Amino acid sequence: MRAIQITSGHKISVIECTKPTVGSDEVLVKPSCCGICGTDLHILHHGFVGTNYPCTPGHEFAGRVVEVGRDVKHLKEGDYVAVDPNVVCSTCRWCKEGRPNLCIHLTPIGVGRLGAAAEYVAVPGKNALKVKESVGDGPAALIEPLACALHAVESSRGVAGRNVLVIGGGTMGLLIALSAKAQGAGAIAISDPSTAKLEIARTAGIADARTPDQFAGSYFDVVFEAAGVPRALAQGIELLEKIGTLVQVGVHDADKTVPINPFILYEREQTFVGSNSCAEMFPTAVDFIQDIKTQADLMIGEPFSVWDFEAAVESMSKGHSIKTQLRFD
Repeated sequence: MRAIQITSGHKISVIECTKPTVGSDEVLVKPSCCGICGTDLHILHHGFVGTNYPCTPGHEFAGRVVEVGRDVKHLKEGDYVAVDPNVVCSTCRWCKEGRPNLCIHLTPIGVGRLGAAAEYVAVPGKNALKVKESVGDGPAALIEPLACALHAVESSRGVAGRNVLVIGGGTMGLLIALSAKAQGAGAIAISDPSTAKLEIARTAGIADARTPDQFAGSYFDVVFEAAGVPRALAQGIELLEKIGTLVQVGVHDADKTVPINPFILYEREQTFVGSNSCAEMFPTAVDFIQDIKTQADLMIGEPFSVWDFEAAVESMSKGHSIKTQLRFD
């Protein structure tokens, strides 16, 4: 079969390789749609923690089950599925405490394991969840980032009735805003320097969409930093209200830092929280995507062939759409 490969020297190529063999607890999936996200850019340009090079990327995906291991009972050949990419050990402290995203032996599909930018990908059967085909390929491939967004909202300790700011109008930011709205946030604002992204946010139902310079003097009970750049986090800290919660969702470069004034943290009794990946929210996201399918469609730009991976990455880097996705021939 063919697959995309990224080497440790950060080169992209299309390779011929052996079709995966399915273990007794696995299924073989033929991907139909795969999203590209910031993690993929880190893998390509800088390296990302846990990456096993040479790497076949692709962790946001949906597709068709074409082979089922003998011990997998909840799936059959032909089922349409979305896949939770987090392959965990289930035995370490964090797995046992219900925090599988923090698993000591975590090997994510598309990072530590071969990913979905290929004609076939083998995944643990427990990680593949059936999805209604009416959802469509594009929104189904958004289930993984939606699960991450739901975990971020959960990490805030509740948004109901609270004023919320989401910094970053990309995929994660808009999905967080939609999730917070569904969970009864008092008011929601979204910040991004891209006027095109702000317009999509308004069309998706987030009316208060502004550029970063338009927030001076405002304060919010919950701030989600979903941009992954230091200046966005710095602004989020500035705009956080007393007893407010800042949730760090954006993936920053590992060597970047942001100064924090500990006196303000003390005086305002603020809470800073990290939100990493999707935890146990994947099943919830499978259900919720049906409620926001129309908004999800707004986020997806013109798709690229998976074999044009380099062009797709370039398009994403230039911000030509909120979500860049790959389709399969």
